[in-house]
Amino acid sequence: MEYTVVELPQRRLVGVGVHTGNQRPDMAESIGRLWGEFLRPGGHRDLLDPVPGSPCFGVYTNYKWDTMEYDVLTACEARSCPPGFQEILLPAGKYAKFSFRGEVRSATGKAWEEIWAMDTLPRACLVDFEEYGPPDANGIADIHIYIGLADICQSCGMPMTVPEQHGTQADGSSSPDYCVYCCQNGNFTAQCSMEEMIDFCLNCEAGKQLYQDQELARKQMREYFSTLKRWKA
Repeated sequence: MEYTVVELPQRRLVGVGVHTGNQRPDMAESIGRLWGEFLRPGGHRDLLDPVPGSPCFGVYTNYKWDTMEYDVLTACEARSCPPGFQEILLPAGKYAKFSFRGEVRSATGKAWEEIWAMDTLPRACLVDFEEYGPPDANGIADIHIYIGLADICQSCGMPMTVPEQHGTQADGSSSPDYCVYCCQNGNFTAQCSMEEMIDFCLNCEAGKQLYQDQELARKQMREYFSTLKRWKA
């Protein structure tokens, strides 16, 4: 599935959401019910006093990577945030933009299936969102899906989403390739093999929280780490 990389400014939305996940049997039903309540006459969107011309957004955030769970919110640009609603900030930065036209529910679902299957897409997994143009009488609309992108450390695979997470080069400038934990002043902080790096990533506190199936995670890391600059043959 083709995409273009775009730089977006920060954007403030207001909406309401639910917690769900790809493995939950009621995922599609939960999201469909959320959209139904948002779009029905007198529903959530009408209560928000939306900015004129604001499109509808579906926002995905608070990812739990190992269980593929997340919060999904229906939202728009609004003048206020009534009780029961929440503000959502779409962070400024790089996004992969997927654009297509199709039936709102089926086309979007198919696109997400392909996006989740893209192993090489460097997702930041902080905030992703859908933007919907007005549908025609048959429910066909212009749809854009924006996937937040991160610079990936070419040693440990960590997404670097803010400048402070980048390591430093010999001259003190920011490293484009390595995180602050792996590289300082142009040198790797640890001389280790790829397997030793995988062991560290799996057994650190963050790794224990992210990965429940350690053996599966190890297999996936071996495949992924072999594509990173430090370990690439």
